[in-house]
Amino acid sequence: MTKQIQLYLAILLLLGLVSACSQDEGDPEPRKVELTPIDQYTSIDKVSGTIYIKDLPGSLGNTHASGHTPVFFDLETHQIINPYEDENTLLELPEEQQKSKAWDLGFTGVYNSLLAINKGTDSRSPGYGGQGQGAILVMDAQFDEVDEAPSEETFEAFMQVQATSGWENYPPGHKGWFFYSLESHIMRPVSGITILLRTPDGKYAKVEMTSIYLGNPEKPTINSPAPYFTFRYFLQEDGSRNLKTR
Repeated sequence: MTKQIQLYLAILLLLGLVSACSQDEGDPEPRKVELTPIDQYTSIDKVSGTIYIKDLPGSLGNTHASGHTPVFFDLETHQIINPYEDENTLLELPEEQQKSKAWDLGFTGVYNSLLAINKGTDSRSPGYGGQGQGAILVMDAQFDEVDEAPSEETFEAFMQVQATSGWENYPPGHKGWFFYSLESHIMRPVSGITILLRTPDGKYAKVEMTSIYLGNPEKPTINSPAPYFTFRYFLQEDGSRNLKTR
């Protein structure tokens, strides 16, 4: 083999290595999420442990005027814990259970759109008077970008301002999960935010709300059935602050 051929092959090898390194340094292809059904409304991404809730019925058959029964959700069992009168009719959760640690996330207010936490020492919480240690924080970050729960000081600083999340900037300065149009009376989710939770027993979770309308329509109307919750969440069962899902 001549020196010229050896040099040519060496250059080709070097170029191949440079090309491979350049590809490795680029952004990896997003992993395709495969969901495994758990029940009628719930699926799980077994790789990340993220739970997906789709079209979970809230307090149906009510209006702004008639009010909506608060809905209480257990992240561990991914179930609403309210009693039911029938398949489509939620009943009020007894006060003693509201003050228990049996629920992690409350859907309260008009169309169950106001997210509430279970904190026994906070009069703004449905769990007031109980033993819950819950907290909430709305972070400007994509769901999979949140790798760790914030410090207790960060949670408490946020809680000084608000203990719920609903309509964006209402009251002024409050961070919400949806925009509301006074003209169309439609709720649309705020993009690029994640709701961080400390559960009543001190565990950590992150939540991304997607829709409150049945079927998660691209263009909901005032006639779109609601409330039907579509959201995803990750609960760290071991009590650590690790919320990594990517």
